Amino acid sequence: MSANIIDRRRINGPQRSVEPLYTAEAPEPFANGRVDSRALDQVRPIFIKTGSLATQTSAAASPSGSAYYEQGKIRISCAIYGPRQGRKSNTRMGVFDCDFKYAPFSCSWKKTHIKSPDEKEIALILEQAVAPAIRLEAYPKASIDAFVTVIESDGKAATISAAVNCISAALVDAGIELYDSVAACSMALNGSQWVSDCTQIEEDAASCSLLVARMPSADEVTYVLQHGKTAPEQTDQGIQTCINSCTRVYAVICRYLQASME
Repeated sequence: MSANIIDRRRINGPQRSVEPLYTAEAPEPFANGRVDSRALDQVRPIFIKTGSLATQTSAAASPSGSAYYEQGKIRISCAIYGPRQGRKSNTRMGVFDCDFKYAPFSCSWKKTHIKSPDEKEIALILEQAVAPAIRLEAYPKASIDAFVTVIESDGKAATISAAVNCISAALVDAGIELYDSVAACSMALNGSQWVSDCTQIEEDAASCSLLVARMPSADEVTYVLQHGKTAPEQTDQGIQTCINSCTRVYAVICRYLQASME
């Protein structure tokens, strides 16, 4: 009788073993130029679509505006809700709040659906970068909320800059009054050269990363973020190169928004 007893607490191994598949080693970045053959100051191709979330939700839960943004392998969606009644009823100016999260399958460092401190920090960065462009005095006692979801990430600094661009497009789609749209771009330092819009492999090999958010028409910088040490001359050079890249990204965003209104 003991021969018929099955140990249900033990997980039996497979009857046939298969040799594991090993992924090919990633190419060394900057060994023979960039991996994707881009120029050092070239941004990855950009695709934008506004109003993409309005048709996928019910009328009651439909956002005021939404946008879907692609930049190379980076894929981000953003939904704008508001202006709606804020939590603080005695404020003379509106409030801009941002919620940022990585999808569990979007990157290698995101393991669970629980929000990490890194995501909360990025949400604060996005608020500080985008809020100066919004006419908050036109929305007293109101709240404007942005919900950003990263579907796929390829470079932390590049993902943050892409999220800024996605929020800007979604705000325009929501009809929010703006001083100007915010365009952002990131760079990484390889040796003595600044490289624009780096992938995750390129960022890991770089010694410093830099992100600049800017309102090109108003000629104002809304946010600067740097990780790593550089000489003051290198920082000035990197910021100026980022500003030039922001102008090109801004032109792409404006070209799409104008075409979507026709």
